[in-house]
Amino acid sequence: MTRNEARENMMKIMYEMDASKSMDKDTACRLCGERLSGNHVERGKNLLSKIIDNIDLIDDEINKYSRSWKTARMPKVDLAIMRLALGEIKYSEDISDAVAVSEAVGMAGKYSTPRSSKFINGVLGAVTGK
Repeated sequence: MTRNEARENMMKIMYEMDASKSMDKDTACRLCGERLSGNHVERGKNLLSKIIDNIDLIDDEINKYSRSWKTARMPKVDLAIMRLALGEIKYSEDISDAVAVSEAVGMAGKYSTPRSSKFINGVLGAVTGK
């Protein structure tokens, strides 16, 4: 499993947990164990746990820089992508902000709409100051 595949699986886990209203660490750890492999399992568990612990702060940051949509009204795929990217930016020392933003925009292009790619790039760019 590549790091990109692991990231996409973590985004899907975030999406699924949000859609099923089961945003908790036990669920995240179980799903990481089922859907990730190798060293990505521990990395996924650690990152998703930190995101869940800080979900309100992450959402506040997204809401602060999103002019047209607030997290409650955003498509859940876009929200999962941004939460994961902000988790990587804030809580992963082994990935640069630029890579996290670039990967998020790429996932939006693959799993959402062209407009979502631009929106996500704008919000994450504002958060990172780039």
